[in-house]
Amino acid sequence: MDLNILEKIFEIVKSGKKVALVTLTKSSGSTPRKEGTLMGVWEENFIGTIGGGLVEHRVINQARKCLEENENQNFNYDLTKEAELGMSCGGSVEGYIKVINPKNRIVIIGAGHIGQKLYEILDGSDFERVIFDDREEYKSYTTDIKIGDYNQLIEELAENENSYYVIVTKGHATDEKALRSVLKKQSRYIGMIGSRKKVIEIKKEILESEIVIPEEKLYSPIGLKISDGSPYEIAIEIMAEILKVKNNGELIHRRLTKDVNTF
Repeated sequence: MDLNILEKIFEIVKSGKKVALVTLTKSSGSTPRKEGTLMGVWEENFIGTIGGGLVEHRVINQARKCLEENENQNFNYDLTKEAELGMSCGGSVEGYIKVINPKNRIVIIGAGHIGQKLYEILDGSDFERVIFDDREEYKSYTTDIKIGDYNQLIEELAENENSYYVIVTKGHATDEKALRSVLKKQSRYIGMIGSRKKVIEIKKEILESEIVIPEEKLYSPIGLKISDGSPYEIAIEIMAEILKVKNNGELIHRRLTKDVNTF
């Protein structure tokens, strides 16, 4: 049974959704399930059981709250408290809820100089990396590149709520085309290259189409302002911005200042 639960959790996470893994860590008295019992909970369903009844109902609700807040939690229920739980059996259960997130993924839309440098920087990282382009001649850059129509490539990409999209295509028209498709996907970050004038024009055209733009996710012009304008350093700018979003980071130096007495 545990193997079935773990396989199902793996399947859901691979599909791009997060799952809460519930584990009983302590069980005493006449509780129906024992230490080590597992249950998986996601948005619309669950698998396994920690004993049923109101305790399980509350744990499932707690697990879904953990999914919303993306945080792990402990739980502890005393089954003898009839007034609280409406149960007459004795004993208690304790456990832990662990949120399992899908792998962080960076989708690079455009395999030009900047896209290639960003793809190279990601080699060896914990990110899943995906790179698209619509030019057949770019197939020789890497066997991992997917060539085709941007709308189709983005539409067919499996959903993953931990996706970071980087739009760096060959021009204004294809950037806008890619952005329109990306706005239909789950994401944590959408970055698009371009001048302020170009970005304003594209956003205006999209809004006139009555498409909602999530301003909190859209970073355009893309990247932190730290580069010399070369493709490699622009790729570093983009990566730095993504890490700031991913890790809720701060734009501060780590170095000690002169007024810190550490000697």
